[in-house]
Amino acid sequence: MNSADKQAETAAPLRPAFWPDLMTLSVDILRPHRPLPASAISSRKYLQVLASVATVGLVEPLVVVEDATRPRCYVVLDGRLRLEALKRLGKLEAVCLISTDDETYTYNRHVNRLTPAQDARMIAEAMRRGVSPARIASVLGVVQRTVKQKAALLDGICGEAAALLADKICPASVYSTLRWLTPLRQIEAAELMCSQANFTSAFAKAIRSTTPAEQLVTRVRRSRRDATEASLQIAQLEHEIATLEASHSEAEETYSVEHLELAVSLAFIVRLLNNDAISTWLREHYDHLWGQLEAVASEAAQKK
Repeated sequence: MNSADKQAETAAPLRPAFWPDLMTLSVDILRPHRPLPASAISSRKYLQVLASVATVGLVEPLVVVEDATRPRCYVVLDGRLRLEALKRLGKLEAVCLISTDDETYTYNRHVNRLTPAQDARMIAEAMRRGVSPARIASVLGVVQRTVKQKAALLDGICGEAAALLADKICPASVYSTLRWLTPLRQIEAAELMCSQANFTSAFAKAIRSTTPAEQLVTRVRRSRRDATEASLQIAQLEHEIATLEASHSEAEETYSVEHLELAVSLAFIVRLLNNDAISTWLREHYDHLWGQLEAVASEAAQKK
């Protein structure tokens, strides 16, 4: 048996992050880890959560931890909106996942949200399996027209382009613009957007404006208005690029001046500390300050 195996045997077992089983707890013994803002009650997100809980119940359990200040009570680490929705609907119990650690951050920061394309596929698949648009709209807290628009988001988009943008946060208008392009041009546009990390509607429209007529789905002669809009979009892109270059030059110039000032200041600090009288006086009257200056001077000496 090698040393690694011995260390593995003697190592303490890992502590699980959560209890293995879900628990149903009374809503009365649950409290959020921080107060819910008054504006959250009127937010669109809360209304969607309220509609979802009222229609299909609590889908995702609350994440809670034992309350150190109150026995047999729990603090809600994730799920404040769901807890408020349960109280508003008069629910007495909630399914909870018990955490073994009292984390101060919200678990929502570590959850990957659905992109518009993934959202569209999920809604389309639900409708294909027989779920009515009215029920989906009720759960999401939107109108049926929005549900149908989401389900048809990828209509007219070739599979390769859709795959490239599947995990990107693209507004619906981007897909509307891509529908005007042939499949091959859609792939080129998607690759360009990914390489530039730019998934805005304006960038997609600019790509469409610079696309040759033979690569457009509807091959019509461009009107003067279309040419004017294309010229304006290209001019806007050129203006943005020029602004970015100016900002870069300004930042580079500022950095150079600050770097020079820091170099001069560092040389002055080293010169002061090399003076025994000054160094002794600083150590006697401002010991903490002397220690910091000494550390700076030592680090500068090591880099030479």
